[in-house]
Amino acid sequence: MTADYIRESFSRMFLSVLFLLAQAATSSPASPEDVVVVGRRAEQDLTACLARDCPPAEDVEASLNASVEQFGDGRYVDAQRTLQSAIRRNKDHAAELPGPVSSLYATLATVAEHEGLSKLWRHSARNNVLVLRRHLGRSNLATLGQELSFADNMVGLGLPVAADKAYLDIQRRAVESSYADVAAGAAFRRAWLALLQGRSGNAVRFADEAVRLAGADNQMISELRDILKARIAIRDGDADAVDILAARLRRSPTKSPQLLFAPKFEDIVLASYGMLTRFQPDGSVRFIDVGYWIRPDGRPGDVEILRNEGIGRLGSEFVEQVGKRRYAPLAVKPGNPGIYRIDRFTVRAAYGIATGSRIPQRTGKPTVHVVDLTETDAMSAKARQQLQESAAEEGS
Repeated sequence: MTADYIRESFSRMFLSVLFLLAQAATSSPASPEDVVVVGRRAEQDLTACLARDCPPAEDVEASLNASVEQFGDGRYVDAQRTLQSAIRRNKDHAAELPGPVSSLYATLATVAEHEGLSKLWRHSARNNVLVLRRHLGRSNLATLGQELSFADNMVGLGLPVAADKAYLDIQRRAVESSYADVAAGAAFRRAWLALLQGRSGNAVRFADEAVRLAGADNQMISELRDILKARIAIRDGDADAVDILAARLRRSPTKSPQLLFAPKFEDIVLASYGMLTRFQPDGSVRFIDVGYWIRPDGRPGDVEILRNEGIGRLGSEFVEQVGKRRYAPLAVKPGNPGIYRIDRFTVRAAYGIATGSRIPQRTGKPTVHVVDLTETDAMSAKARQQLQESAAEEGS
C-alpha cells in the first residue's frame, strides 16, 4: 500500500469522520479543517484594524477572517502571507491568547497543505500543538484535540506509522485524564488508518476498542464502527452493504452528515495524470468548488460546479464522484430539501527540488485535497442560512 494512496484515501474518506470526532473537544480552537467562505470585506477590515493598531485579539480575528476570504477566492499565497504576518505580530501574545494564536498556525497548516508546501504544513501543524502544550498543558482538552489534528496531518504528509504512534499516545493520556470522547476518537482514528492500510482485523479491533472507551451511551462512535465495517464489507464484494447500513441510520440535519461511501479520488487523478501534470503557467494550484444538496435519503442532488480554476473538462469527473456518494439518511420532516454543501477540491503536486535544479517547483504526482467550505463551526448560523438561500435561489 503506497503512501500516496493512503494520503489521498485519508483525505477523501476521513473528512467527515474527523469533523464528527472533533466535536468531542468543544473547547478546542479552530482545527485545520475550519476553513470557510466569509464576506468580501475581511481584507479591508484587517487593513483598518492594523491602521488603528488594534489589540492582538482583534488582530488575530481579523487576520483569520481575511485569510479564509483569500483562501475562498483561491488566493492561497495571499492567505499564507496574511497568516504568516499575523503570526509574526502576535506569537509573543500566545500566553494570553493561546487558542487564537494556535488557530493562526492551524489555519496556515491547511493553506500550506492545499498549496503543496509540505514543510510549512508540517511546521505549522506542529506549532499549533506546541502553543497549546506550552500555555495550557499536555493534558488540557484543547491540547489533546489539536494533537489529534497534528496526527491527522502526519497521515496527510505520508507518515502513517508516526501518526499511529501519536494516536496511541493521545489515547493513553486521554484515558488518564478521563476524556473518554477524545480517547475514543484517537482509537477510532487508529481503526480507520488500519482500514486504509488493508489491515481489516486491526481496524475492527481498534473500532471495538473505541466503542468500549466511549461508553454504551455514545451512539456516534457505534455508528462510526458500523460505517467502518460496511467499508470492509464493500471491499470484500458486498455491494448491498451501504444500502443496509443506510436503512438503519438517521442523521439530524443540525449535525454534520455522515459519509457512508464515496468513489476514489485517485481514480480521477490517475486517469488524467498527463493533463494534471501540466500545471498553470504561474505554478498555481488547480481547484474546483462543487455545490450540492444532501437529500433526505442521503443521496446527493443538484450537483454543480460553482467555480472551476484550471480543472477544465475534468470538472465533470468531480461532479460525477460527488453524485455517487452516499450519506446517512436525514431525520427531517416531509418537504425538507436537506443540507446544502460546497466542497473545495484542490489538485496539486507538492513543491520539491527537481533533478538538475536548485529552484523549488511542483514535482511528482498530483494529489487531491478536500475541505468543506460550508459545514464548519467558524461559520455563523445566519451566514450559513444566507449561503443556502442564495444557492436555492440560483438553482430555482
